[in-house]
Amino acid sequence: MIHRVTCNRCGSISEYDDKSIWEGNREHEDIECPVCGNIVGSAFTDLTPVAMLIKEEKKNEL
Repeated sequence: MIHRVTCNRCGSISEYDDKSIWEGNREHEDIECPVCGNIVGSAFTDLTPVAMLIKEEKKNEL
């Protein structure tokens, strides 16, 4: 299943797929923002989910 997430650090929107091939080999894998590297979620899968950038946002930093 495709999931869409928004990074709470940089505001960029990404999608990742949490599908599994072998049900018995699953582990929790962190999902990283492709822009800033912040952890935006976790997936219980036997693959390594990679977030694909949908829209990059730049938050104003003071």
